[in-house]
Amino acid sequence: MMMEMHIVNRATGATLKAFALGDTAEVIIGRDSDCDVTINAPSISREHCVIEHVDGDYRLRDLDSTGGTRVDGETIDEIRIEDGLEVLVGPALLRFVDCD
Repeated sequence: MMMEMHIVNRATGATLKAFALGDTAEVIIGRDSDCDVTINAPSISREHCVIEHVDGDYRLRDLDSTGGTRVDGETIDEIRIEDGLEVLVGPALLRFVDCD
């Protein structure tokens, strides 16, 4: 399974950036410049959440962020990533797309 994460502008629906998942065991998302994916916004924690590739599954886990990580309006600790999943991280919408 080849999965991509798209960072989407919530106002316009336009994809701002796309990242292929699967090249590394984990992808850290946050506002710190050392993160694998940097989202420069005050409501994003320095290390906000992480995507982990475990046993053939992708999982997104919140890293005790200040603003939280939300799916369908609910704050989540961890979720299995599936095609079409949309996750709110601060002002950014992360949309996951199966590329197979």
